[in-house]
Amino acid sequence: MSTKIGNYEVIKEIGEGGFARTYLARHILLGETACLKQNIDLNDEDKRLLRNEAKLLWRIHHHSLPALRDYIELDDGSCVLVMTYINGKDLYKIVTDDYPKGIEPEHVCWIAQRLLNALHYLHFYGIIHGDVKPQNILILPKDHNAVLVDYGLSTINPKSRTKSVGCTEAFAAPEQIAGKPPIPETDIYGLGLTMMFALGGNVKSGIYPSSVPKDLQEYFNQMVVRDPRKRPQSAEELIKPLSELREKIFGRKSSGRDLVVS
Repeated sequence: MSTKIGNYEVIKEIGEGGFARTYLARHILLGETACLKQNIDLNDEDKRLLRNEAKLLWRIHHHSLPALRDYIELDDGSCVLVMTYINGKDLYKIVTDDYPKGIEPEHVCWIAQRLLNALHYLHFYGIIHGDVKPQNILILPKDHNAVLVDYGLSTINPKSRTKSVGCTEAFAAPEQIAGKPPIPETDIYGLGLTMMFALGGNVKSGIYPSSVPKDLQEYFNQMVVRDPRKRPQSAEELIKPLSELREKIFGRKSSGRDLVVS
């Protein structure tokens, strides 16, 4: 990749996924930072995936979702998404590096609440994320925010014949693995498993550490029922009960403490 893409100067590579690399960049004229995402392989399928991701991000504006600034197609056949740079650490690394026994339940609650609001927003606009997992959640502790990223496997307004673009099997819902159309309940399942992981639970056995309050275990367990018809039918209906649960368990609906990460 050249050191200049449009009006952006590439500073460094910050990540690499299955089909794309991400870079920290700076706008040459404004001096503001941005995140650039570019496909690795120059083929039509990866180009289609990135263009689809750009179309999905184009119309969303939410504090717990990334914002798309631009979409560029280069002469070498690659595509570049220009997005807001989110200076956070992903949830998977936070658990493995900083909290191998699990993050404190009160912190997991505010993380879940931010993500439920983000999913409610996405689903209102017909967007199914399709890959909710710890690696796709960036945490900004001082802002008390969690940002859901990476829309390469997302779909918009899926129909009965829509096939799942793909998934991360460890956090995928049963209907997704079976190749059925993605639905809002698919994202709810992924979030439930992700929060179980964040609490130090075993996502295969469904067993939580004994330190996790039983009421909180039951709250997240309802999200990972195998039959999607028996899960909560929307992210919205999970938001208020979580606030009530926080008050019941911790004596408050919000926390003023920062999550400490390295």
